Amino acid sequence: MSSTPMRILVTAQAFAVSGGVFRDKLVKLGCTVIDSEAWGPLTLDRLIDQARDCDAIVAATDPYCQAAFDALPRLKLVARCGIGVDSVDLASASEHGILVTNVPDAMTDAVADYCMGLLLSVARHIHIGYECMQGGRWAEYPGVELRGKTLGLVGFGRIGQAVASRALGFGLKLAVHDPWMRALIESGKMESGKLDSELVALADRVRWVDMAELLEGSDFVSIHAPNTPETKHMINSQAFEKMRRTAYLINTARGALVDPAALVEAVRRGQIAGAAMDVYEQEPLPIDDPLRSAPNLLLTPHNAFNSREAAVRMSQGCYEPILDILEGRIPKSVCNPEVLRSDLLRVKQWTL
Repeated sequence: MSSTPMRILVTAQAFAVSGGVFRDKLVKLGCTVIDSEAWGPLTLDRLIDQARDCDAIVAATDPYCQAAFDALPRLKLVARCGIGVDSVDLASASEHGILVTNVPDAMTDAVADYCMGLLLSVARHIHIGYECMQGGRWAEYPGVELRGKTLGLVGFGRIGQAVASRALGFGLKLAVHDPWMRALIESGKMESGKLDSELVALADRVRWVDMAELLEGSDFVSIHAPNTPETKHMINSQAFEKMRRTAYLINTARGALVDPAALVEAVRRGQIAGAAMDVYEQEPLPIDDPLRSAPNLLLTPHNAFNSREAAVRMSQGCYEPILDILEGRIPKSVCNPEVLRSDLLRVKQWTL
């Protein structure tokens, strides 16, 4: 192992500060752990300035692009604090010999619970009732029951599956659009184990459909797809035209999946009944953003992931890759595994 102390920058402070026991382990191993000067994602310039002398970053959704990697020759590891790595240029990271890890399952239950909470709120207008009482009014807001309604899930990864399991308990019918997952399940090429058998059993209780059929036939549409160039604004004006006028949209995935201008127009014109949004293209959402004044929208400040239990799991998942490397192990969740076979791999000097 290198005799030079490992310097670790923490930009994902919302989760990482709750991982005291894991930080303590790193400090005992001789590491220096530094919190970023700003709470939340850093700009490119601030990221470069603060990470210039660091070996590893416990990372928020800061811009880990080629320009960042070019300017950070000492950087060896980006440990993303979350499942999404859309803020990381994985190809460029590999070219620079930088290992990228994520935490794939820490927030699954938290987000799935929250998603169902949003669904219940828009179905029964719970948030509107709260606002009514806070304003000194007494009024009735009839909603709809869930049993027998159809929930369309766009994406059937970990969170989509967790939402599906919860939705079945409410008597919802499930329509799913995820060609990749459907092909994987139908091929039977799954690793053995309890999780896989549960997934296959769950898949037997859903109806696999194309995107158009999902939009046209669902009472609720919940998005659980990754943020990629192909999925950007996948819910756009054409999608809203296909949805039922009584349908609700729910997004706890990524803001870029929904065209915000099209959403505002859809609710103003009554193309859909409403939407519940926890994520946005620009965060924090500007105070004058049209979404804030559009009718029939339930907006929350990217909080679906934020449970006490998830914070502990996330903290452990953030710091574990660093401990693994220092103790001579390959981290469990590597997002660019090709770099492990590269002569450029920078973390080699840190293994025992």
